[in-house]
Amino acid sequence: MKAIKVMANIDEHGQLTLDSPIRTPKNSRVEVIVFIPEEAESEGQRLSPEGTELPAIA
Repeated sequence: MKAIKVMANIDEHGQLTLDSPIRTPKNSRVEVIVFIPEEAESEGQRLSPEGTELPAIA
């Protein structure tokens, strides 16, 4: 398996839009891993996997 790093945006529908196209020799299905910055955590907030705020830990 080959790894390619690209930047993308996630829209309001949860769809990824890549900043630039990935050129491959043929159409193919790929596996995608998304790294999302945890900006809210650095401000003392915790988010659930769905993006909703979780109660603070005492």
